[in-house]
Amino acid sequence: MPPAHTRPDAEELHPPAFSISVVAVAVAVISSFLFGYAICVLNSCGVLMALSLEWCGDRWEAGCLYSQGAQALVNASIYLGAAMGAFLSGRPFLNPVGGRMRLIISDVCFAAGAISCALAQGVVALVIGRFASGLGLGLSAIAAPVYIAEISPRERRGLHCAMNGVFITLGIFASITFGLPQGPPPASPEQSLEGLDEWYWRFLLGFPAIPALLQALLFAFAVPVDPPSQLVVGGKIQQAQAYLYRIYGMPPPEGKVNMDDNKQALIELQLTELREAVTMAKSAPRIHIAQAICDKFFSTAVLLGFGLAAFQQGCGINALMSYSNILFEQAGISPASLTTASTMMAAANVFASIAGSKVVDKWGRRKLLLLGSAIQTVSMVLLTLSTGKAAQAISSSQTGPIAVICFTMYVMAFSFGLGGVTWLYLSEIYPMEVRGPALSACGVINWVCSFIVVFGTRFMTLGTACRTYGFICAVGCFGVYLWVIETKGCSLEDSPLTPKSGRSSSSLLSPNSPRVPFEEMHDDDDESDEDEHDAMPKGRKA
Repeated sequence: MPPAHTRPDAEELHPPAFSISVVAVAVAVISSFLFGYAICVLNSCGVLMALSLEWCGDRWEAGCLYSQGAQALVNASIYLGAAMGAFLSGRPFLNPVGGRMRLIISDVCFAAGAISCALAQGVVALVIGRFASGLGLGLSAIAAPVYIAEISPRERRGLHCAMNGVFITLGIFASITFGLPQGPPPASPEQSLEGLDEWYWRFLLGFPAIPALLQALLFAFAVPVDPPSQLVVGGKIQQAQAYLYRIYGMPPPEGKVNMDDNKQALIELQLTELREAVTMAKSAPRIHIAQAICDKFFSTAVLLGFGLAAFQQGCGINALMSYSNILFEQAGISPASLTTASTMMAAANVFASIAGSKVVDKWGRRKLLLLGSAIQTVSMVLLTLSTGKAAQAISSSQTGPIAVICFTMYVMAFSFGLGGVTWLYLSEIYPMEVRGPALSACGVINWVCSFIVVFGTRFMTLGTACRTYGFICAVGCFGVYLWVIETKGCSLEDSPLTPKSGRSSSSLLSPNSPRVPFEEMHDDDDESDEDEHDAMPKGRKA
């Protein structure tokens, strides 16, 4: 028997393979699928869309400056909407709205944007539709991983949060695979745009309305499950307690909790920690992100989060995925094989994401971020060498396959590294007082970087893109090595970057702490200790 003051053995809690949290996660990752689908859907149909709407004045040419600019704007406008959605997610008026309701709101935006794009007759309607979808993307990109992290038992949090990345890659794979029925764009006036190629892009852009409405209905009626932390904030302590028991496959206690049962003691300990965190968050003043940047306790986590958010999109992943067909064509892949090559790359992306989900709780966050960004750097260096002036010995027939291999390595490395870990890591390093504003700011930075990258890459050559993003990946990898600290297995309210033991160093959390004489403090502590002793779970009693 362990002494009474020791914490019960955490290994005794084993969540079942199927529980209410698994069902909630399964519904939440529909948002992740929509994320991946939305950012890549124009890869296979963007040129055919430009031809159908005759942006160059005919139905066989799509490379004029106006068409390039219009394609770039339509493609990148979703990221401006996402930046706005991320900004709104951190506003105080959305604080009472929990993660589940935010995902429902994002579904409405996705559905409205998809319908607008499907019915569009010109650039304006397409930009409006993509911007509306972006609002949903900005809300869900933050709400989904945080909801999944909060709804999951800590023993399965890494695996469940990794599903966010897996379903993003599945969305990417679906958006490219759905484009396979289309033929290559016409190459001369003698070739006409006809049949399915003339209208299929409308189906591809309108398809997200179906999964968006499905998720909204499931969350509203079939799976109305809110995280324990949100229930505690709302004063629904009994519901939070019942949910914690359910995710561990145990019936909620009908009467008094048996604190001699270590499993019950551990669950009650989690509930106590949630209540303490909520109490501290409510007692703290509202913290603006600018204040957090200047605060000793919060600044490291906030600035590190900003850097990771910028790096995740600054590495060029969305641009390379959005324009892979165009870049592959520059590398020498035949027009008839472009979508097939992109599909193969997307399939490898799914495989890497699934593999990463299996090891994220074993290897840890830092190791995956380092390994992924290092492989991304090497991939871009190899591709630069194989397509530059130093590659004169390589025939043009070999350049295309080499480009596909290097791109696939790059995308797979992103998938299990920056793609699968970044938002999980960000959801773990911020305490409740700044989680909303900090994640909102990270989202804005993330999507603004993505807009710049996606819009700018449309005017880059393959070699310029490889050199640019290879350099960014190298700098980012070095930054991860210097500043990222492992968070595997930590409590959401006690991460290594913002530990409970360091809260007293924050002027924002205790700006006017009264100086009480030591004797009075000692007397008060004795009394409070006696009062709390009886209410404390067995493993917490001294």
